[in-house]
Amino acid sequence: MKNIVLTGFRATGKTSVGRTLAAQLKWAFLDTDVLLCQRLGAPIADIVARHGWAFFRQAEGRLLRELAAMENTVVATGGGAIEHRQEWQELRKGCLVVWLDADIATIRQRLRDDPNSSQQRPSLTGHAIQDEIEELLHKRIPLYWAGSDLRLETAGKTPERLAEEIQSAIIEKACHM
Repeated sequence: MKNIVLTGFRATGKTSVGRTLAAQLKWAFLDTDVLLCQRLGAPIADIVARHGWAFFRQAEGRLLRELAAMENTVVATGGGAIEHRQEWQELRKGCLVVWLDADIATIRQRLRDDPNSSQQRPSLTGHAIQDEIEELLHKRIPLYWAGSDLRLETAGKTPERLAEEIQSAIIEKACHM
């Protein structure tokens, strides 16, 4: 296993869990949204407003191809990264992909509570973010199921607890090889 890749919808804890897990494993941590903002020189909302979602998704796809060559890294991907099917399959080789999931009510509450949601999580559909959750989940849940090795429910769990669950799954997987 070269890397651990965290996937899931917005506000499911990918960054928090990723940082915690990387610290516990003494691995590098990388958040694809943060790296893309650094590379493109603006918050996601500004990038999308200036260049559109297609531009952002192209940059994201290039980054996913780069990540496939990394090792000993915990990667928190953007919620839509799973839609890059070809790049995702390449990224999955030799990695453990963990889908961090949460129910709609939890996602809505976390988005309301996060003051950075408007800059880091702009609307994909033109609707209010709260209104688009169900639409996007309907589209992405089959991709998360197909593109992940492990699904963990995050509601009511701390990042530390989730990092422990991931490590337990790694140990269990190693014992069955």
